[in-house]
Amino acid sequence: MLTSSLYLFTSKVLSYGMRLLLPLVLVRLLTVYDFGSYRQFFLLESYIGALFQIGLNQALFYLVPRDVRNAGSYFINSIIMNVIAFVIIFAVVGLGRDQLSGFLRMAVLRDEFWVLAAYVVTLILTIGCDCFLAARQSVKAAAAFEVGGQVLVSSLSVVAAYATRDLHTVLVSLVLGRFLQLAGMLVFIQFRLHGFRSDRYFVGIREQIRYSVVLGAGGTLITMLARLHEFMVSRYYGTEGFAVYSAGCTEIPVVPMFAQSVAVVALGQFAALEQRGDWAGMRSLWRRVMASSYAVMLPVTLLFVVFAEPLIVAMCTSAYGDAAPIFRMNALTKIALVFNYTLVLRAVNRNDITLWINVVALAVAPFALYGGMVIAGMVGIISVQVLLMIGTRMAGMIVMNRLAPEPMPYFVGFREIWDFYEELWRKAKAFGAKLRAGNA
Repeated sequence: MLTSSLYLFTSKVLSYGMRLLLPLVLVRLLTVYDFGSYRQFFLLESYIGALFQIGLNQALFYLVPRDVRNAGSYFINSIIMNVIAFVIIFAVVGLGRDQLSGFLRMAVLRDEFWVLAAYVVTLILTIGCDCFLAARQSVKAAAAFEVGGQVLVSSLSVVAAYATRDLHTVLVSLVLGRFLQLAGMLVFIQFRLHGFRSDRYFVGIREQIRYSVVLGAGGTLITMLARLHEFMVSRYYGTEGFAVYSAGCTEIPVVPMFAQSVAVVALGQFAALEQRGDWAGMRSLWRRVMASSYAVMLPVTLLFVVFAEPLIVAMCTSAYGDAAPIFRMNALTKIALVFNYTLVLRAVNRNDITLWINVVALAVAPFALYGGMVIAGMVGIISVQVLLMIGTRMAGMIVMNRLAPEPMPYFVGFREIWDFYEELWRKAKAFGAKLRAGNA
């Protein structure tokens, strides 16, 4: 599991390194207002993408390993249904975009609406390709496209930023880069994996939709909960205030990327163990996932909390120094990622639990966030966000352990964490020896 996870993790680190470069360039080239508009564009992208993605891409992790002979059918189903869903959604949103833009105080929604639509649809299809590759255990290919695609997208965008210093041109270059990445992934899937091949086509659509809708609704609510605080800041503090807040929410997502990489690999293994009824094996796998998550989360979170101010100044210039407390609190939200109870619930097809936990949390969130704002302004908002994210994960853990024949632990011992470091060191030494042998 560790080797495959490290491939994905390394690719995500390299990819994010490139993705981080663009806002670091733009923050030095654009006005505070235009930089705030740029961050609002991506807030809308992530929100709309998650709100209406229906879980079709993530469902591939469940369906493809169980029916590889019809994997192509599930992949084609996801592409067609994603396109239909987002065409309808953007047609509807487009009718009221002026009013919505005014309410949210996000002029970029009105000015760049069709660019936003093109970017979201292209990105959703790219994510679908990535999920399909991972579900087919083509981890190296998924990692290569992750890095290569981001290099292409960031390079085009940085060139556009330096050449024009025009936000519209930068956003259009992002769409072009994602489209080229998508085309490359589709060609690879067809000619190297025969990914569109299937014994039967349009098979299992009802099952795929049923699984996806529940999973997607849970994912939608998670994203709404995770990003609602940013919409509140944009609404009450305007575009320039949001620029400072979003600088504080700048991600150096070592923990999220590692947790996601481990989850991508572990999902299929949990599903296979559950299919055999091997709950002892699931508990053992859970402990390995927890140990690796703690091993990465603890030192990284401590580093970000201690060095928040110099990191913010280095990334966003001294003009955004007030964002340091927000950055510090935002780093603490990543503690929640250790308790990824959805790995087990998805294996047993109980996504409804995640759905209801997030329904309750989302009902409470607006009032809690507003109270945090009244008490301590932007810092109060992000502080409440930390409590919400960790609280929902702990609630999920409690419910999961009530259902599981083998309860999953909340913590692991230091020895297990140290074993992770030792295994990581062995892998690094073996990789170094392989490189030296290749150069000899």
